[in-house]
Amino acid sequence: MNLNDLLLTRHRLLFECVSGSRAYGTANEASDTDLRGVFAQPAADFLAIAQQPALVADERHNSVYYSLRRTLELLGQANPNILELLYMPADCVRVDTPEMVALRDVRQRFITRQCADTYVGYAFSQIKKARGQNKWINQPKPVDPPRKEDFCHVLTRAALAGTQAVPCRPVPLAQCDVDLGECHAARLEHAQGVFRLYDYGPAAGGVFRGDTLAVESIPIDDERPRFIGLLLYNERAWAQATEDHRNYWRWRSERNESRWLGQESGEIDYDSKNLMHTIRLLLSGESILTEGRPIVRFEGEQRELLLRVRAGVLPYAEVMAMAEDIKARCVALRNFADLPELVDPCEVDALLAELTRQWEERVR
Repeated sequence: MNLNDLLLTRHRLLFECVSGSRAYGTANEASDTDLRGVFAQPAADFLAIAQQPALVADERHNSVYYSLRRTLELLGQANPNILELLYMPADCVRVDTPEMVALRDVRQRFITRQCADTYVGYAFSQIKKARGQNKWINQPKPVDPPRKEDFCHVLTRAALAGTQAVPCRPVPLAQCDVDLGECHAARLEHAQGVFRLYDYGPAAGGVFRGDTLAVESIPIDDERPRFIGLLLYNERAWAQATEDHRNYWRWRSERNESRWLGQESGEIDYDSKNLMHTIRLLLSGESILTEGRPIVRFEGEQRELLLRVRAGVLPYAEVMAMAEDIKARCVALRNFADLPELVDPCEVDALLAELTRQWEERVR
């Protein structure tokens, strides 16, 4: 099943809502509209040989729908992104059904001490993203992909003979008078990534042909007169650089441009949206321990704080100190919270069976 199939069979749709910043109350004019939902599967599908989809989504995952089975599985694991679906503000809900109402009626079963752990864990994973993306901001990639020639060094015949001041020192290809387009290469035995180079002039086929380094069989009569040195090719480094380049430009094509203006202008040195989610998750985790429920829609001073973090007006160190302080409060509260440690998996199994039965009877 793909997203179009699900939308064409909307009797399967149990729930749909606007999620993300528009649900949290932190959206701005450039914010995307993210949709999350839950869909049902007939009980007979669970006995089918073909694996049933756990989720369907669009290409950029702006619209994601989870199967009821996967939803309950993730709720049992205290997944923050799924738990918040049970506490969505009414103005964000687009599709609701009796089955989802029944699930919300027992949502307290999924509020556990483990929730506090996962909220804190998710929060601090956002910190890694906040600084990880920053590397791409500060080190943009050129439009053209890496050239294999830039990962080549040459030991010339003179360097091998020891006639230079410092013998056997390879130099970058760009710094020596060697044109790989006029050369052939033969593998140097017992030396990975090292090749003998032979000058064949304009008649040569070239060392690189597409993405491949072509290895030739050199006639014995050409060995001595045409040999010009050794080529050292770091193919692994070229492959990594190529992957980094591809990932960078994929990120550039998919990113929300307004989100990165502050970093690219040098005004802030972190991804402020990721750090906003750090604080949001920590405050919600603390609410689970103190109020017995997560926060989805933020209001008042907490909302203003999140907006300030997102705007990048607070130094990174100050936001981190705030995060550590909330985390410490969560750790102190955890063992005293009047909550079960974990969700009872037998209850989750029974709930899946009952909600599936109710849905099948309703749409029959």
